[in-house]
Amino acid sequence: MHRTGETLNKDYIAFFDLDHTILNTNSGKIMGIAAFREGIIKKQKFIEGVIYGLGSKLGLVEGDTIMPRLVKWLNGHPEQYIVDFARQVFNEVLKYTIRKEAIQEIEFHRNNNAHLVMLSASVNFICKPVIEFLGLDDLICTDPHVINHRFSGHTQGGVCFGEEKLVRSRSFIQTHGLSLHDAFFYTDSFTDLPMLEAVGNPVAVTPDRKLAAAARSRGWQIYNW
Repeated sequence: MHRTGETLNKDYIAFFDLDHTILNTNSGKIMGIAAFREGIIKKQKFIEGVIYGLGSKLGLVEGDTIMPRLVKWLNGHPEQYIVDFARQVFNEVLKYTIRKEAIQEIEFHRNNNAHLVMLSASVNFICKPVIEFLGLDDLICTDPHVINHRFSGHTQGGVCFGEEKLVRSRSFIQTHGLSLHDAFFYTDSFTDLPMLEAVGNPVAVTPDRKLAAAARSRGWQIYNW
């Protein structure tokens, strides 16, 4: 991450969502299954997660209500243990779900002097191994709160979802001397509509049904990865 107020020597910024955009899957789902098998998440909590995930897929539950529940399940766990576990899951599973088209698009923007930022509702310990592997420049995501090296069960700031993505991106843009007018944003989800409408170059990636309809009606670029 960059220091506050640092001016970036970049021509523009390219934001990338994580789940179903850079990845061809949902990172939280993969992490949840692995955590259940490891005994980090108990059976009841795992079943709750499956139900909430299904509700989200059906549009019955919003991500900004799911993420606080997921973060709450971390309460009391040592931060470093979870960080190391998440990196292990990335190396063993998530790394192989990165879309080759996403890598190509990232390299295109890198070669055109873009500042590359992951913008995701996912938690930081899931996102960080991905941005390090891909060589992205910055990360804007959901940060679990930590006290005495253990997760408190709460988030530090709000969940980086929906309108909050736009709020944080505007703050980042203003701090670093770039513009949303020149920015790109790649995402699969209709819940990211506020951010898509704010950038000059919105891109719908294998979009959900509602986003596909919105993108077609607005003449936005649609990529089917």
